Amino acid sequence: MHFSTIYPDFYADFCCKADKCQHTCCAGWEIDIDPSTVAQYQQLEGALGGKIRQNIVEIDGVWQFRLGEGDRCPFLREDGLCELIRTADESILCDICTNHPRFFVTLGDYELAGVGLSCEKSCELLLADTAPLGFQLENGEKLSLNELLQRLSLPADDEDLCYQAGLTVDDAAFVLDCLQKTEPIDAEWTAQLAQLRSEQFAVGVEVPQVFDRVYQYILYRALEHVPQYGWGTVLSYAQLNADFIYLMYCFTGQLGESIRRWSEQIEYSTENVQILLEALSAGGA
Repeated sequence: MHFSTIYPDFYADFCCKADKCQHTCCAGWEIDIDPSTVAQYQQLEGALGGKIRQNIVEIDGVWQFRLGEGDRCPFLREDGLCELIRTADESILCDICTNHPRFFVTLGDYELAGVGLSCEKSCELLLADTAPLGFQLENGEKLSLNELLQRLSLPADDEDLCYQAGLTVDDAAFVLDCLQKTEPIDAEWTAQLAQLRSEQFAVGVEVPQVFDRVYQYILYRALEHVPQYGWGTVLSYAQLNADFIYLMYCFTGQLGESIRRWSEQIEYSTENVQILLEALSAGGA
């Protein structure tokens, strides 16, 4: 069955920053290797093939790269570039390294594509425009968010399409209580969350104009969960996470980094996405 693929308006502009990235995706993550690439690596001749085989390990039936100090990929060079690409070319990469941070999920007759926001380049592209988030089909047809939701038979009102500002002290406490339930990605996240909970939230901090796009992208990213959790819960999920990013922004003044850290903790954790969705669903969202 063929699915029509939908792309956010900035998708085509994505390009890895490589050595210019301050938060490399080649450290801090387990890197699973797909079976076809494992087979390629097992047969690869020469010094590179031998070095690869010395630096991969099978854990519970899944092959991974052996991570070094700081959970760095063994082929991440000190200059921030990939030794595999520099020695061979991109065709030698496993699927996850080739595709990251791109994602593809199916919903109805459509494949929803995008780039995850744990990548600083993705955040830069999202924040580069203050216009409402737009989309494009693979045939070049352009859609607004409202038109996209109509295609997916989702009953969107105007207020569903933008971030609802006006966070109160009680709202902020609820948001942080929800985030406290998630499994921390690292000790720094735990410390950041504790600091947020200890600070006095200043009501009325101006919401950046670009924030509607942030909310809209979180909503788009979560559409795949509508069949299981319902439209209302997914809307609440998007608002909750946008509220959290707003809180982070209020305390740090760094919107891009607030989005990126949220993504590492929530967007890239299936478990944490589920924790939040279930909490909101149980609360009658």
